[in-house]
Amino acid sequence: MGKRFWLGIGILVLFLVMGVVISLGMDAIHGPAEQALEQAAEKALDGQMEEAVALARQAHDWWDDNWTLTASVADHSPMDEVDALFEEMEVYAQAQEDKHFAACCAQLSKLVESMAAAHRFNWWNLL
Repeated sequence: MGKRFWLGIGILVLFLVMGVVISLGMDAIHGPAEQALEQAAEKALDGQMEEAVALARQAHDWWDDNWTLTASVADHSPMDEVDALFEEMEVYAQAQEDKHFAACCAQLSKLVESMAAAHRFNWWNLL
C-alpha cells in the first residue's frame, strides 16, 4: 500500500474526529441558550418580565458569542431566522408585551433546540 492510501486514511480519520468533536460541541453551545430562553418564556408568562428579559438577553449574548463557530458548520437559513427572532424579541421586551415576548422566546428555544438536534452526536450525523 502506498503513501496516498495512508494519506487518504489519515484524512478520513481526521474528518471523522472533527465531526465527532463538532457534534459534541454543538450541544454544549446551544444548550445554555435553549434553557435560558425556555426560562425566559415561563417567567414572562408568570409576570416576571425583568427576569425574563435578563434571561433572554443572556441567551442572546451566548448566541452571539458562539455565532461564528455555529455558522461554520450549520445551515445559514435557521441562523438568519434565529437572529431575526432575537431582534423581534428585543422589540417585545422594550414594549413590555409579555405574551408576545414569551411566544418569541419559546419559538427561539425550539429553533435553537432543533439546530442542536441537527448537529447532535448520532451515527446518522456522522454520515
